[in-house]
Amino acid sequence: MSIRMPLIVSLALIAAMIAFSAWAWTALPPDARIAIHWDIHNRPNGYAPKDIALAIAPGMGLLLTALFALWPRVEPRRANLTTSRLGYEAGWLGAIGVLAVVHVLVVMQARGSRLDIAGDTVVAVAVLLIVLGNFLGKSRANFFFGVRTPWSLSSDLAWEKSNRLAGRLFVATGLLTLAALALAGSTAALLVQGVGVGCSALGAVAASYLYWRHDPERHAGDGIPD
Repeated sequence: MSIRMPLIVSLALIAAMIAFSAWAWTALPPDARIAIHWDIHNRPNGYAPKDIALAIAPGMGLLLTALFALWPRVEPRRANLTTSRLGYEAGWLGAIGVLAVVHVLVVMQARGSRLDIAGDTVVAVAVLLIVLGNFLGKSRANFFFGVRTPWSLSSDLAWEKSNRLAGRLFVATGLLTLAALALAGSTAALLVQGVGVGCSALGAVAASYLYWRHDPERHAGDGIPD
């Protein structure tokens, strides 16, 4: 499985974040404390010195890139991961992209721009949910992404059905989040997104068990009666 393209794009995004941090370092006072966390009402409630704040997103980006780049080498179901390559790359680049968006928002807020941090972050995450939702149903059983439960990993039917359900729920959550943001603001959108993701995950896990129970070709040896 070739990772050259997502690796190049990922490293380019990280380099851009580092360059943006370098610019901000010279533009901000030495004793600046930068907001790095906000409550549900978009009020800052967590701060860090500028050296830490400017390194958080690039550092997380490097860690995620290393994880995504190395995982195909240790994935037990490498052939399935290769088949699911587009979804894997979408998740990889989507995660780095969200980090880059948040990094820009944090730096610009520190420079005095009046931004809706919560609203803009919600949009980035909603778009990622919609993109991932379109790939989940096409993925094949693997140990890295998707609805990975003991039941979906031991039944192709449970994997296919539960991931297809999760994909649809993620897309619906993303669209409902954007609608809530437009109609009621960032606080309502955050609530919709949080509840939607939680319910989607719980529903997909429950579905994986139910589909597994009704799959006559599930892996044997569990000793559980039908």
